[in-house]
Amino acid sequence: MKKIIFLLLISIGNINAQEKICGSQLKLKKFLHSNPEFLNIRDSLEENSINFESIKHTNITIPVVVHVLYSNQIENISDNQIISQIDVLNKDFTRTNIDANNTPPSFLPIVSDMQINFCLAQQTADGMPTNGIVRKQTSLQSFPLYGDEIHYDTSGGSTAWDTKKYLNIWVCNIDTGILGWAQFPAGGNPETDGVVIDYEKFGTNGTVSPPYDRGRTTTHEVGHWLNLWHIWGDNNCGDDFVNDTPEQEEANYGCKIHPHPSCNNNGDMFMNFMDYTNDACMNSFTLGQKNRVWSAITNYRYELLNSQGCNSPISLNSDAGIISILEPNNTNLVCADEIYAKVVLKNYGNNTLSSVTIKYNINSNNENTYSWNGYLTSGNTDTIILPVISSIGNNHILSVRTTLANGSLDINPSNNQKSKIFSSLNGKSINIKIRSDNYGNENSWTLTNIDNNYIVDSMNVLSNNTTYSLDFCLDYGCYMFVINDSYGDGFCCNYGNGYYKVLEKISNNYFANVNQFLFTDTTYFCIGSTEINDRSEHLLIHPNPTNGKIYLKHEIDPNNRIILAKIFNTLGQVVFSEKINNNAIDLNKLKDGIYYLKLNFNNINITKKIILNKSE
Repeated sequence: MKKIIFLLLISIGNINAQEKICGSQLKLKKFLHSNPEFLNIRDSLEENSINFESIKHTNITIPVVVHVLYSNQIENISDNQIISQIDVLNKDFTRTNIDANNTPPSFLPIVSDMQINFCLAQQTADGMPTNGIVRKQTSLQSFPLYGDEIHYDTSGGSTAWDTKKYLNIWVCNIDTGILGWAQFPAGGNPETDGVVIDYEKFGTNGTVSPPYDRGRTTTHEVGHWLNLWHIWGDNNCGDDFVNDTPEQEEANYGCKIHPHPSCNNNGDMFMNFMDYTNDACMNSFTLGQKNRVWSAITNYRYELLNSQGCNSPISLNSDAGIISILEPNNTNLVCADEIYAKVVLKNYGNNTLSSVTIKYNINSNNENTYSWNGYLTSGNTDTIILPVISSIGNNHILSVRTTLANGSLDINPSNNQKSKIFSSLNGKSINIKIRSDNYGNENSWTLTNIDNNYIVDSMNVLSNNTTYSLDFCLDYGCYMFVINDSYGDGFCCNYGNGYYKVLEKISNNYFANVNQFLFTDTTYFCIGSTEINDRSEHLLIHPNPTNGKIYLKHEIDPNNRIILAKIFNTLGQVVFSEKINNNAIDLNKLKDGIYYLKLNFNNINITKKIILNKSE
C-alpha cells in the first residue's frame, strides 16, 4: 500500500511544465500535499481498482450540469455547442464514435465500450425542472488552475449542484494555457468536484478550432474524474495502473502513425483518450480502463447509480410568456450586426418557473435559442438580455417567443410571442483601442472612409498613459486608420507601453494590433462585399514596385474601358484622381513611398497597395 502512495506522489511530480495541457494531476498533487489525510482514501481506491474484477455492467446514465461562466458574449457559448459536447461524451464512452474504426488492429482485442451515457440534467436535486445549463456573467476575465473562484457564486463563479449525484462541468476562459482539469475521486473538496474546460475546447462547434475541435478535451478530463491516469503515467515509462495499456515513454502530441514504439513496447497507444494527441487522433478506451472506471463508480461515485437527474419531473400548469420587447428601439439606434434583444419574461402560471426556452430571430431568419434559468414565482417578471444576433440593412422585425416552460409544453401558447419593428445602422461594429505612452500629446489619429473620402472621426491630442476604447458602426466599404507621432518615436522604446488595435467585434477579427511605429502607421481595412480579397486577385499591376509608371490588367474586364482611379497616401489623403482608358497610370509626379490604388469600374471596387521607388 505504501508503494501506491509513493507512486502517486512521485509520478505526478515530474511533469514537464513546458508541455502540460491538462491540469488534473497538478491539482491532485497540490491537494494531497496540503491534505495528507486523503492519501488513505486514495490508497483504498487504488487497492479496490487493482482487485476489481471484470463483470457485466448495466449501462449508467450520468446527469450533467454545465456552468457557463462568461465575461463577454463570445465566452457565453450556445446551447448547441453544449449539446454537441454531450453527444461526444455519449459516443466516446459507448464506443459508438465514428472514428472508432481508426483503432489499429493490434489494439482491437483490448478496446472497450465503457457502458456510460450522459444527459443534460432534466431536474434539480430538489425535483425542479431544468435544462442542465447554468449561465453566469462574471467580472473575472479568466480562471486560474490553482484557485477555487470558479466553484462559488460568491467569488464570481457558479456553485456546484450536488456533486454526489451530478457531474458538474464548468466552461470558462482558463488562463495559463491549460485546456482543462478534473478532480479525481477523493482528490479535492466535494464542493469543487467536477470538470473545468476552456470555452474554446468544449464541444464541436461555436468557439472551438483545430486541433481541439472534437470535444476530446472533455472526454479526457471526464476520464480523470472517473479515476483514469494519463496513459504514460506522468513519468518516463511510467505506470497508469491499468494492466492492458502498453507502457510508454511520454505523452504523445499531434498525430502519430502506428506503430510508434517506446519503452520496448510494440507501439504506443497514442489513440487512447488519456494521451495528449490531437482530438482527431483519439478514439479509444480499454477494458482495463473500463474496470478501473467502474471500480471508482462502485466504490466512490456510487450515488450516481441512483441519481434522478436524468428523469423529467412532472410539471403541471406552467405558463410563460414574453410581455414586451424593451430593446432594440428607435431611440438609440444600434449597429445591425450587433443587436442585443432586451425582453421581459412573465410567469402567467401557478407554478414557479425555473427554466424557459426562448426562441428569437430577425426578419424571419433562422431562430436562435436561449435557455433561461432562474426562480420566477407566479405573476412576476424578469428582464433578460438575449445573446447577440446579427442582421443587415436598416429596417427589421424582431420576433421573440417562449416554447418550453419548466421543461414541458406551455399550457397557453397565446401569450408566448411578441414582435417589434425597429431600425438600425447598417454596417459592422468596429472597436478601436488606443493606449498612449508617456508622451500622448505627440500623438494624433484619423479614421477615414476612403470610398467617399470623408473623415469618420479623429483626435488631435491624446492624454498621457491613457486607454481609449472607441466603438463605431461602419457601413460597408473601405477605411484607413492613421496614427501619427510628431516626435517620430511612436509608442516604442522606453516611454511607456502604448499600442493600438482595430477589431471587428462580432467576428473578433483583428485588422491591426500594433505597439511600435515611428512617425506614422496606417491600417487599411474593408468591411463587407468590398473587401480587398473579393476581386483584387483578378487584378494584375506591373511592375510593382515601380519606378514611375504602372500598367493594369483585369481578368473580369480585360477591355480598355474607362476606369476611375484614385491613389491615397498613408495619411489617407487623395494624391491622384483621374479617369483612365488605356490601363496605364503615370506616377512620376509623386514622391517615393507606399500608396493605395483604388479602382472603380462597372460598380466594382478594387484596392491594391503599390510601392513607388523612382531611384531604381
